[in-house]
Amino acid sequence: MPKAAQTRPFDVVVALRLTAPAGTIAALAEELAAAPSQVHAALRRLDYAGLLKPEQRATNTRALLEFLLGGLRYAFPVQRGSIREGIPTAYSTAPLNSLVDAIDVVVWPAPAATPGLVRGFSITPLHARASRLVTLSPRSYRLLAIVDALRLGDPRIRPHARAALEAELSVAGASA
Repeated sequence: MPKAAQTRPFDVVVALRLTAPAGTIAALAEELAAAPSQVHAALRRLDYAGLLKPEQRATNTRALLEFLLGGLRYAFPVQRGSIREGIPTAYSTAPLNSLVDAIDVVVWPAPAATPGLVRGFSITPLHARASRLVTLSPRSYRLLAIVDALRLGDPRIRPHARAALEAELSVAGASA
């Protein structure tokens, strides 16, 4: 596989966003707080990996789900870091926070001026500007938070994350 075709963390963000209808590359870039060239490159890599529907700018949802459930935590692992102020993610925000009784909070570090900051264990998001998705693309934020729960790999949380992801992607009961 050519180096340029290797899947990158931002590609997962683009694939999650493309599970719903999307506009132009420029509009996607603005919504995801990225450059149009980043989105275009992600689309090429997603197509190469078989995570897009042929000849469409839409995610192959079943393939994406299979990748997220089976390989994401190995391809893009994450561990809890130091206590920081940030945007809640994983099981610390909806929809998982109502299903999981956790005593700790997991956050993406965010600038001090960001609304909705809480203190918690920091993790590195799949997208450097993930904290901006809260306002720019709430659905993408929700999906990325669920994906973070999968990346953390906690066996008691994974079933809840899987069910939430399947519900969000409308593929309940999909084989993966």
